[in-house]
Amino acid sequence: MQVRNPASFIFLLASTSFGTLIFAQSSTTLTQTVNKRNTISTITASPSGSITDGDLVTFTYVLMTAGAPAPVSETIQFFDGATQLGAAQSIVVAPASNLIPYSQVDTANGWTTFGTAPTVTIHSANGPDGSVNTATALTFPDGTSGVIYAVPSSTNYASLSVTFSVWAMSASPTALSLTLKDNPAVAASQTLPCSVTSTWQRCVLTYTFPAGAGTGFSVGLSSSSFGVPINVWGAQFEQAAAPGPYVSTIGLPRPTGAQAGTVSFPWNQFHDGAHTITAQYAGDANFVGSTSNSVVITAGQQTPIITLVDAPVGTSVYGQSVTLTAQMWDQDHDTDWIPTGTIQFFDGATSLGTATVNSTGAATITLVGPTSLVVGSHSLTAQYSGDSDFSAITSTITTHVVTKASSSSVVTTTVSSSLNPSVYGDAVTLSIGVVSSVGIQPTGTVLLMDGTTSLGTLTLNSSGNASILIPLFTAGTHTITVTYSGDNNYN
Repeated sequence: MQVRNPASFIFLLASTSFGTLIFAQSSTTLTQTVNKRNTISTITASPSGSITDGDLVTFTYVLMTAGAPAPVSETIQFFDGATQLGAAQSIVVAPASNLIPYSQVDTANGWTTFGTAPTVTIHSANGPDGSVNTATALTFPDGTSGVIYAVPSSTNYASLSVTFSVWAMSASPTALSLTLKDNPAVAASQTLPCSVTSTWQRCVLTYTFPAGAGTGFSVGLSSSSFGVPINVWGAQFEQAAAPGPYVSTIGLPRPTGAQAGTVSFPWNQFHDGAHTITAQYAGDANFVGSTSNSVVITAGQQTPIITLVDAPVGTSVYGQSVTLTAQMWDQDHDTDWIPTGTIQFFDGATSLGTATVNSTGAATITLVGPTSLVVGSHSLTAQYSGDSDFSAITSTITTHVVTKASSSSVVTTTVSSSLNPSVYGDAVTLSIGVVSSVGIQPTGTVLLMDGTTSLGTLTLNSSGNASILIPLFTAGTHTITVTYSGDNNYN
């Protein structure tokens, strides 16, 4: 059998007297190694900086996967120092884009120099995501020096807000200038400086192109600090008014289809002091784990709301039980953040007593008996002592008026004889006692009458007692009457 075109067949079976011959196609194998992708985790806080204890802070977390499909059904954990904040939070997939074809500054791939040629050392430093030798070092010799990437396009960004960003760091503090233009620079151009330190940061320029802008765009980097190497990484241009998740581009822009992970995390349990917040992504089979930047939240004491109410409201009769209740809330006027400690009640400058704030934010005292409010007008206040989260505060004045109690209702007057019956010529001592069923001991005087004859007016001592010696009673029956005169608290 003759084979005319050996390259045109896969295999050939031939039958001979010696058996079947098999001609097999040539084959080979390739081992493809796929490494995990590095990630960048970032968080922001709103509000940021200083808050009052118990304020709601919403943290926004972004897991940047350079545009690779973001992890799903995974979580990140927020921390305050080493302390976990709440439960792990589920990652949500968010879109991302980058309209620069080559995101890494590389003069062999689209980036060009202008002015006095800067020194461009590609793949000379690790990126902010931990990737090895992916960043470029730029050294600008003078004010004309720079690098630029021009993206010709039929797209017109006139009147649109766009954002240009790049990650940068320098061993010596310096400045990097970001420039954004239409392409060519017909009507639109803006430059913004960015202070660069030894820590990777994202420099951002947001710009709204004017109505007369041309099509396409260019992005450029320069510096007012000369001779200082600046590492740059991850240039990005987006049709957005704020920088989105970083997307790596190699040869083609990624306007759609790229992804990142996001989490929104509200937290309102910050106590007094400084709190350093981070978020940690553990990683998985496809992504390397990462820890976010830190955000410092400084919580300070908040001023509580305090009210004072009296019961009965406004007025009472002397000796009547009066209850004072101070109620406190946080500034949200809810019960999710309750002040603790004690409240001292005052009548003007006179302390009426102290009570502990309960779990609902209330403190109560009852004035009765010896602690009863005396007759007159009282300016009542409640003074909160404060705790680690709430500052001290005094309530507004609550006015309470106490009127005199009726002696006929609450005062008991007694009289006794030292000798009864007596014999004409005997001296007799009459002892008088005055007590009250409410309030403090009555004071003042009592009038003694023998029928219609006055035996005298006696002043009560501090125990409400008085006595008089009658040297001579005439023979017969004598009706002794004692009448209490009243005082400041009793009619």
